[in-house]
Amino acid sequence: MIPPPVEVASVAPEDVTGFRETYNLRGPVIGMAARLAAEKGVEVLLDALPQVLERYPNARVLFAGPHENVLGEEDYARRVAPTLERFRAHWTFVGTLGPAEMAAFFPNLDVIVVPSLNSTETFGLVQVEAMLCGTPSIASALPGVRQPVLQTGMGEVVPIGDSKALAAALLRVLDNRDSYVRPRSEIAAKFSTEKTAEEYERLLTELR
Repeated sequence: MIPPPVEVASVAPEDVTGFRETYNLRGPVIGMAARLAAEKGVEVLLDALPQVLERYPNARVLFAGPHENVLGEEDYARRVAPTLERFRAHWTFVGTLGPAEMAAFFPNLDVIVVPSLNSTETFGLVQVEAMLCGTPSIASALPGVRQPVLQTGMGEVVPIGDSKALAAALLRVLDNRDSYVRPRSEIAAKFSTEKTAEEYERLLTELR
């Protein structure tokens, strides 16, 4: 497999601190970066939250990405709205962020979650972006989505749609976060633009 190139914008430490202060982040922070859409498995994370909050009452979810009037997802939004309202003290929508804002978002997370449900979901580049910022990932066991964790060891893979397994994985990562973190250089070496270009050049040369 030729890995995709992944790069994250450079951001100053004060921007990371400023992001944390803007959203008053004090307890464990669980991140999700996606559209508010049925295939993304938002309800799986919502159903996992009660177990997490038992141990970490100040835990927060930061959701980056479009969440209002998402085309084709109006029924889904209405379906999850009551649960989102129930957890509104622990769930913050930060909207669609630009590259620099995302670079400040990732370091403020204790873990990022990708609980996708749809088998057409692919690699999950957002996980690698988070890993480059020192943040572990928990991903559902879809063939493409699970690859960043499997290739780096920087997180956990959980069964698709299993909120209990997700809650247990979240607690393991939050309890022992440092054991999941890998050096940035290790992650960057696996997903560098230069490496990807070299691998494609080699492949195309072989196919001549």
